[in-house]
This record gives sequence, C-alpha cells and structure tokens, in this order.
Amino acid sequence: MLRRIIYAGLPLASLCIVFASPTQALADGPAIHVGSDTRAKSRDECMTAAKFAIGETGLHVSFTADPHIGGTGSLMGSDVSVMVTCLSLGPRTFIEVIGTSLNSGAAAEARNRVRTIVMGPPS
Repeated sequence: MLRRIIYAGLPLASLCIVFASPTQALADGPAIHVGSDTRAKSRDECMTAAKFAIGETGLHVSFTADPHIGGTGSLMGSDVSVMVTCLSLGPRTFIEVIGTSLNSGAAAEARNRVRTIVMGPPS
C-alpha cells in the first residue's frame, strides 16, 4: 500500500512515520512462483498460446512487450498477476511463466494454469 506524505513545514527530525500492515502477507510481500523450460515451438506460437492461456485462466492481458506478455485479474478470491516470456532459441523457445499474488496458493495456481497451456506436453 502506498501512501503520500506531504511535508508540512516541520523539521524532518520531528516527522515520525509508522507503516502498519493489516495482514502478515503484506508484511512479507507477494508470493512469486516461477516455472521455465524450452519447447519445440516458435516465439509467435508461444506468444499466441500465452495470450490464450491468460484469458482461459480468467485473467485479462494487461500488457505485451515482446518477448513478454502479462495478465492480471482475480483467482481464488485474490488479485494475481502472471508474466510469460517467450524467447526464441533457434528451433526451440525458452518459456518462463511467473505468477504473483499476496496469496501464495493463488500465485501458484495462476502460474500452473498458464504454464500448462503455454508449454503443452514436453517436446
């Protein structure tokens, strides 16, 4: 949570800031789950599959910046974000899927759902 602090003409030594976390998850930060591998597919096939996987998971694509595509939404009652990287390595493509959320289970679920669709079976 970000808060705006406005200097009100007081000396900095008299300014006391207290950051309180409503939950332990916020204090610990978001959970980040990562999975990567290579597949015998093109970068374009990977990017197309990633866009489809993000939508199929119930999220929406929030940005694309080659070789990345990201999505956000809600899963398991928590806000989640996913990022897919598709990096061409000749006849294969390196694929990395990252899921993040304040709810570790939701982050893992988002990553696993997207990864399963994007990567498909080993090739």
